[in-house]
Amino acid sequence: MKKFRAFSAQIVVLLSLLAVLVGFSQNAGAQTFTITNGCSYTVFPGIFPAVFNNGGWSMAPGTSVSFAPGGTFNGRIWGRIGCNTASPAVCQSGSCGGTGLQCAGTTGQAGTSLAEFNLNAAGTDFYDVSYVDGFDNPIGVRSTNASCASPNTCTNGPLTNCPAGLKSGIECLSPCTATGNPQFCCAGAFNSPATCITSAWPAADLAFNTNIHNFCPGEYAFAFDDAVGLHTCPTGGSYTITFCPNGSGSTGGTPPPPPPPPPAGGAVANGVHVMKASYDLNLAVDDFHALTTSGNPVTVFTVNGTGAQAWNFSNVAVVPAGNFNMAVLGPNCLTAAGTADHSAVTITPCNGSASQSWKATASGAFFTLSPANATGECLDSPNFTTVAGTHLQIFRCDGATAQLWQIQ
Repeated sequence: MKKFRAFSAQIVVLLSLLAVLVGFSQNAGAQTFTITNGCSYTVFPGIFPAVFNNGGWSMAPGTSVSFAPGGTFNGRIWGRIGCNTASPAVCQSGSCGGTGLQCAGTTGQAGTSLAEFNLNAAGTDFYDVSYVDGFDNPIGVRSTNASCASPNTCTNGPLTNCPAGLKSGIECLSPCTATGNPQFCCAGAFNSPATCITSAWPAADLAFNTNIHNFCPGEYAFAFDDAVGLHTCPTGGSYTITFCPNGSGSTGGTPPPPPPPPPAGGAVANGVHVMKASYDLNLAVDDFHALTTSGNPVTVFTVNGTGAQAWNFSNVAVVPAGNFNMAVLGPNCLTAAGTADHSAVTITPCNGSASQSWKATASGAFFTLSPANATGECLDSPNFTTVAGTHLQIFRCDGATAQLWQIQ
């Protein structure tokens, strides 16, 4: 009898636990995301993994959409700005891969604001708004569970007060994204809360963190900002993610116009062209100081209509067929000085070498430019720089906007 009673009690306990687990699973599965555009401009949300609309869509000001992300969603949501109609879309911030506006399981480029979630991690939701990569849109998150934190206050202050060295197009890059410095990325010797000491950062870089904390309380500024930015909540509640929770938005309601449509046929014709940076069309590929000395660096510089930015494309007798020589200020050709990542780009007298033979490949509205002497490398603007006079380089082709050029 005792054994029977004990066994019966175990059954009751097991059935009770099963009921709890079933109820918990149903609650977790019922969680929803509501995405709201509180900005005065169109936002093009991206989501990874692609649990809704194949990972991307368009939202006009004042609109919302709701969907169930799944009970164990572990990913991110971000808001692209100024996307065009290319496939994949090229945006002023947050561009991803995929098809059209659908990111299709790809993530956005570093520099954009993120809302991050890990739902139902052993019964707990972890969530945050992160500007660790950079800031383009203010983002807020609100939980339906009133006992849980809702970091839902953020203005465009981090952008309007962005330190000059971190401003890139419509984004304020984090010191980590802008420089790759392990100290700012909390990497290498700085890869712990004890060694990632932000108070030791230079004032201009520390100002990025201060701006985030002042204008967007309860949200991440740097990698080990857990005490401020990381929030937890029992699984079961739902979340509203709002772009521009305080209205207007980071671009003051007037985002830059989207990039122009691709040229007819997606091809480049022989003749004189200006090569503008896709991420900032006020910058162009420039022969530094208009010098014709062999080895003179090639930079990005403010568009100025001078001969130093007028590149004469010619594919006549160029090897491989279809590639271009690009000459400036006479017979001085764009040259990849090496074959490895970070190799300099210079001008040298045109000589028909593979280092002066460039393939122009259409990518939506823009082109990548790859030298024949360095397989898999592309003309690259380091860290999407907006600093006039920054030297260009070649870097492994990765589809980033730093490697996309408008050829006019």
